Amino acid sequence: MFFTPARHAKLTCAIRIFVFFVLTTAFGIFLSFAQPQATESPVPSIPIVISDFELFSVPAPATPSTAPIAAPAATPSAAPIATPPAMPIATASAAPIATPSATPIASPPATPIATPPATSPAAATPAPGKQMPPFPLVNGDIDLPSVQARRLTDFFTATLLQILQKKGYNASRASGQNPPSGAMIRGVFAETDAKNRIRRSLWGGTSANPRFFLYVGIFNLARPNQPLYQPASGQPANSQYGPVITLNAYIPLAKYELDKNPSEEDVRKICTQIAASLAALLAANPTAFSQ
Repeated sequence: MFFTPARHAKLTCAIRIFVFFVLTTAFGIFLSFAQPQATESPVPSIPIVISDFELFSVPAPATPSTAPIAAPAATPSAAPIATPPAMPIATASAAPIATPSATPIASPPATPIATPPATSPAAATPAPGKQMPPFPLVNGDIDLPSVQARRLTDFFTATLLQILQKKGYNASRASGQNPPSGAMIRGVFAETDAKNRIRRSLWGGTSANPRFFLYVGIFNLARPNQPLYQPASGQPANSQYGPVITLNAYIPLAKYELDKNPSEEDVRKICTQIAASLAALLAANPTAFSQ
């Protein structure tokens, strides 16, 4: 009974020390869980290369028709110029002196009236409105089908590159010398024929399909020889489409559907989906594209 207060004081001190260690440990565990939430894993620095999507077009029309038009125009123009030396020999030298003074004065006021400025703004009004949006592309435009196809593929590449770079990816356009490791994005525009076979699209052709199929694959740059597709054997003769193709089933491949007259919003939506597919693939295989 004499040592009971001392033991009680020691017990109280031990309890306080124990509570202090428990609180310190709990606070440390809280910090360890809170730290990953404050600093999320950074965007992978794996090189991402974007190759232009394949979109072929009908060949340009032959241009020899302009040659025969230019040749006859050159020869007749020389004939009339060679014959009129008799004009200055005319004796009516006094007549032109009396009359020409009135003719040049009467004609100048008529010329500005004949070309009113109101016609030029009216004609120029639709042109700026048509040039402002580069899309939709129309087959009936004055540009050649090859120019239109190139414009569409360039816009896809630029849009996808912009989206990936905004997300922090080390993305660049494909060039002659690509990195030895990383991921490459490739695609091809296709459509189906009457027998539901997948065929490469032919921009400017006579196909009645109103929409494209865009097949996009993600490749490992460490194995650059993998194809996106292979031409099928026994190609049918048909000028409406490109060749029948067989897609590579051993690569991550996604199919997107878009109108043949795509808008800028349509292109941006598909590029956003491609970027999301790339992010999911890299998250599931963090080391597959870094070796």
